[in-house]
Order: sequence, then structure tokens, then C-alpha cells
Amino acid sequence: MQDISPNHVLTGSTTSAPGPASPGGASELGKVLAVLSAADELAGCREANSMLRLATELARDRLGLERVGLYMRDRGADRIIMRGTWGTGARGETTDERSLFHEFAPREYNALLGARLSGGLGMYRAQAPFFASEPGRSTTVIGEGWVMATPLVAARDVVGVMYNDTALTRSPIDEGKQAAAAIFCTLLAVLYLSKRGTVAWQPLPRKSGQSPLVERILRALNEDLPMTGERLAGELGVSPGHLARSFKREMGVSLVDYRNRLRIDRFFESIHRTGSTGNLLDAALEAGFGSYAQFHRVYRKFLGTTPRDIFSSGAQGGIRAPQGLVDAASTSALPGMNANGQFAPATVGNSDPQ
Repeated sequence: MQDISPNHVLTGSTTSAPGPASPGGASELGKVLAVLSAADELAGCREANSMLRLATELARDRLGLERVGLYMRDRGADRIIMRGTWGTGARGETTDERSLFHEFAPREYNALLGARLSGGLGMYRAQAPFFASEPGRSTTVIGEGWVMATPLVAARDVVGVMYNDTALTRSPIDEGKQAAAAIFCTLLAVLYLSKRGTVAWQPLPRKSGQSPLVERILRALNEDLPMTGERLAGELGVSPGHLARSFKREMGVSLVDYRNRLRIDRFFESIHRTGSTGNLLDAALEAGFGSYAQFHRVYRKFLGTTPRDIFSSGAQGGIRAPQGLVDAASTSALPGMNANGQFAPATVGNSDPQ
């Protein structure tokens, strides 16, 4: 594993030349055989919906993943919409999540596809909300920890995403299980394209579901990013506390973190324009940071590295943002944001259809 800091692509470890068989090697072989056995069972399904439910259960039972949620791309939509299928609830049970969905910005889609095509296992975030869905109830947050998004790629296209976490036991991420999940998802993508029938999704809602207050907050931030919460609350005629609570409830992230993530994204846009001749301080100030010290602190918090690393890593072929960073309209560094800007890991979509 190359890196397990926030907002990075998770990759497989580099291995040495084959040697004598060892208990560890036998364990890895067992994982591969478990994936092949699961894929063989999935191939016996006649239609897509039942296969996806079985895939969710096999990912837990055969691969040892704790909580799993499968989202598949809706080809009937004019945007990149990932629709929920089957997931895992707060007690480890299989849940019907066909009313859930989230939208990918093109940049999110390309980041996830690029992670897989470059040899990575998917996109990893060290700290993200754990969501759970129960019949007759709205999706709720049941904790926080690492979340992995593994793309289902076929013919160089992301046909779906499998999210997994360990909300039940809070166990650390297991690279071997994630490697097995990546193989499993590749086989599942091919099988999904070959199946008859579609998933019985509910119609997409016509509105984003954001309240007028939050919509006004988002517009104000886009126009004046340095605006403080207190000033924003005054202009909107609400108390700072009410503004902060409303924003976090709907967006799934605090107003401060949302604004800082927008600043980080604008920082990279500035660096992209200037290339290796760019100045970090100038780019940080242009992005809306008040000082280099503030920028450095926020950068380390969200990206787990130092700003100088973008020059060393971008020396060959230009400077690029870390692959975990997403579009400024999103609020998380991992693909899987809903239309309201909320993070959507295993078993959550943006909202129930209205």
C-alpha cells in the first residue's frame, strides 16, 4: 500500500519475485479463490437486480468486507447518476437502497476511473461519515471512520461503485480484502453488463432537496468565499448557530470545512494555470486563504501531506492535484457525493424521491 493518509488513491503493495510458498501466500491464494467462487455464483443469476443483491452479500460473506453498498450508473440519466441497489444497515443486515442515489461531477468520475486504470484499488478516505438506511426511515449517520470506494470498471468505463467500511467493528482497513474487492468488482462489472433486465429504481426527484436557506448560503459562498459565518448569518437574517446547524444537517459537513475545501480546490486551479512557475503563497491568497500558515494547516488536514509535495510529485509532466481531490461543488475528497453535496459511502444516497 503506497499511502493510507486522507484523500489518496489506494494501491496494491509492490511484491518481490515469487519464492517458496508461505502461509501468507496461501492466504492470498485463498482470497483469490474466494473471489472466483463468488463470481461463479453470480454468473448463475438470470437478471441484474438479484445478482446485485447476491453480490452485496457475497462481498461480506466470502470476501470478509463488513459493510457494503453497491451503486450502479443510471444510463437513462443525462448526468452521471449512481443509483443505489443493495447495501448494509446499522446491524449488518442487507438493505434495499434502490431509492437512493448520488451524482458524480465529471472530475469525480475521471478521478475514480483514473485511480483504477493506473493500477490503484480505488479511492480511500480516512475520515468520513458512516451512513445507514432502514425501511421507513431517512438515512442517518451512525459514526465516522475510513471509507473505500471501489469502481466497477468495464471497457474503460465506470459502470458502478462499491463502497465499504467497518462501521460495526471500527477495524482498520485491510489491504488484502480491498485487493480482493477490486478483482471482485471488475468481474461484477462484466457480469452486470451481460445480464438481462434492469434494477427497479424509483424516479429521480426533480429538486435537489436543499432548503432555500442552504441554497442562499451556497450562492453567497460562490460569490464571496472569504465571507465569515457571522457575516453571512447577518446578511441572511438568521443567527450564526441556526445557520451552522442547518448547513451541516443538509450538507453533511461544517460550513468552515466546506469553505476550506473550496479554497483548496481553487488553490489547485491557480497552480494548474501557472504550472511549475507558480508561487504557493500567491496561489493560496488567490484561493481565499488569509495567510500561508492558515493554508498550510488546512492543506495538511485535508490532504495529509505538505503543499511542497505537489511540486516534487508534479515535476514530471506538470503539476497535478492529488487524485483524491474532487470538484469544488462537492464537499468530500472521495467520489460519491450526492446532489446536496453530502458524502455517500456504503449504503447512502442523497435523498428519498419526493
